[in-house]
Amino acid sequence: MTRDSPIFGERLLPTLIDEIATTTPNRVYASIPRDDADMSNGFRDITYADFARAIDEFAFWLDSALGRADGTFPTFAYFGPRDLGYAVVVVAAAKVGRKVLLASHLASPAAHLFLLESLSCTDVVYAAEMVALAQALGSRYTAARYVNVESPGTRLACMKSSSAWERYEYTKSYSKARLDPVMVVHTSGTTGIPKPVIWTNDMLACVDRLHTLPGSAATQVSGQSIYCALPVFHTSGVTASLLTPVYLNTIIILGPAGVRPDKNIVLDVLRNAPVSAASFPPSLLEELIVDPTSRKTLKDLKKIVYGGAPIAAWATRIIASEFNGTVSSALGSTEGGLWLTGASPDPADQGYFMIHPFMSPDFQHTDADLYELVVKRTPQSETYTNFFRCIDSTPPNLAAHFGFDQENPITEFRTNDLFSPHPNKPGLWRYRCRKDDLVLLSGEVKMYAGAIEEAISAHPAIAAVVVGGQNRTRPFLLVEPATPLSTDEKKAAFVDSIWSAVEAENEKHFEAARLQRELVVVVGSEKKMIRTPKGSVDRKATLSVFEEEIDELYKV
Repeated sequence: MTRDSPIFGERLLPTLIDEIATTTPNRVYASIPRDDADMSNGFRDITYADFARAIDEFAFWLDSALGRADGTFPTFAYFGPRDLGYAVVVVAAAKVGRKVLLASHLASPAAHLFLLESLSCTDVVYAAEMVALAQALGSRYTAARYVNVESPGTRLACMKSSSAWERYEYTKSYSKARLDPVMVVHTSGTTGIPKPVIWTNDMLACVDRLHTLPGSAATQVSGQSIYCALPVFHTSGVTASLLTPVYLNTIIILGPAGVRPDKNIVLDVLRNAPVSAASFPPSLLEELIVDPTSRKTLKDLKKIVYGGAPIAAWATRIIASEFNGTVSSALGSTEGGLWLTGASPDPADQGYFMIHPFMSPDFQHTDADLYELVVKRTPQSETYTNFFRCIDSTPPNLAAHFGFDQENPITEFRTNDLFSPHPNKPGLWRYRCRKDDLVLLSGEVKMYAGAIEEAISAHPAIAAVVVGGQNRTRPFLLVEPATPLSTDEKKAAFVDSIWSAVEAENEKHFEAARLQRELVVVVGSEKKMIRTPKGSVDRKATLSVFEEEIDELYKV
């Protein structure tokens, strides 16, 4: 196979990267700060020759440190800084016949333990920056070797261009390697234990199939330099930092490796790097949009994408009125990969999107104006999404745990995501909440907390809200002000100021499901709600943190 006659969807990552490094070695793969502490020194381009060499070096290191793989694709975990090391490790794992667990830095100890145990992880490889996490894991999970290594991203950043290096040959064909497991990513676990999802070579190549999707706009990003503020160890981050550059010919731009991006870091990157587009977690995009100065900077970008959760209603209004269609959401999931969605051509429809028919969507009514997206199994959805490949790649011990029935034909995938249709334009949908957000009050009164939270959090004085009340007679409201409040008087005045928004939402629900003032807790002065790496509120963890305050509400 040559680049003049590619078979899109059958190009293996290791093979394609080696091919680019050989035929066009100076093609730019990425751009990173020359100095993480001072980005005014500019950004350094990483070529495909550099990238391929780093992959080969790490592949040889894996064989040396962990031993040659035995054909069973044993699992090792990798923990490193937020740099290009994750992309290097994924491709190196594919080359040596292992699969790598990319566990979130912010997952709970219980989640890490479950992931390591359920995957029978044999080794934990960690960079110097992650020593504390490795030590904590080592005291809980003793079945693995713990091996320290310099981040391959650090090595890549310091690499001097070379005309030749020792190649780690990878000769497998697509037909032989398509079902080989390569990496394990996991769901957030905000509503329970995280779900590990094993991605094969075939699943990684799903982005490559966008070249053949009728009407696809994904391939229009070719040549763009895209700043990624997403976590590089999540599915969205791997897609942005590895799959999109290699398969869709973009250039990935990363900020400093040692810190989580915030508004100041983003603005520093945009001032000093050749950025034409960017991808953000929703919470970070909101932080940028609320500030007039940073909002003006964002308007210079050709395209802005956010994903992982919806943005607040106030931010949606600003985007609709000021950004002229340059901002859109990219929907996806750990199981399905990048969803086949497109923005409405009318900027006034900000927050709504269309779903490509090849995703085979079926919106099934659940309650009020809420519909669950169910993906039907068709030749098109099997080709262009990973939902059914995900089920097929799940080992029996995990399939049973997560309700996958691999003994009988699976004809649909229930996403558990709820959407509402556009009131006037058929075919446009807006994400509302998770089906898991259902709260069942005593007396069998049910309410979808996520939809209520979305409406109330649109108030500009509110940073976040959580609505709960499982098995209680009445629901409660946890609300975090945009500005922390330290006194009871200020908190009471704050509740007064937002109560009209609460009442407006109350009008949409049965009396038993309406929120009451005496069941409100204003948080944030001493402890804040727990966030996921995507920036959304971690419902389960937040409810646990504020369990005592919630119980006190019902004692009055």
